[in-house]
Amino acid sequence: MKIKKEFLQSHALFGGITDADIEQIIPFLKEETFDKGAFIIREDEEGDMLHFIVEGSVEVVKRTHDEKDSYQQLAIFGPGDTFGEMELIDIQKRSASVRALEGVSALTLSNKDMYKLYHSNLKAYTMVILNIAREISRRLRNMDRFLDRSLHVGPK
Repeated sequence: MKIKKEFLQSHALFGGITDADIEQIIPFLKEETFDKGAFIIREDEEGDMLHFIVEGSVEVVKRTHDEKDSYQQLAIFGPGDTFGEMELIDIQKRSASVRALEGVSALTLSNKDMYKLYHSNLKAYTMVILNIAREISRRLRNMDRFLDRSLHVGPK
């Protein structure tokens, strides 16, 4: 697949990044494909990359405590969405699993490649990190709203 800079710049992860900077990021992106039902990442595993969905959709799931192979769906992501970015920021184990709902094509960006980007283009690196932080903040705000609605179900 030929990665087009216009496609990347139309999505939040690459927002505010110049054409020249995108051209420097593209070589770091690796394409991966996943079959329907495949686990792309698993909860509690070590993680070292984020995934940017180009085609297809995935579900983010968390293991339930009642049955061994039972999962609770937390979110569904599609083209233009990212997952796995928390591990690039906090370098901890995966907080949830991600499973392909259909065939998925994704671009990946690893910690090692982010480190290379840091040394080769600090401005582009900073914009990617800022965009990741914005995405994590957006998801946290959505979770706050969800929890607020869940906790205040009756009359006020």
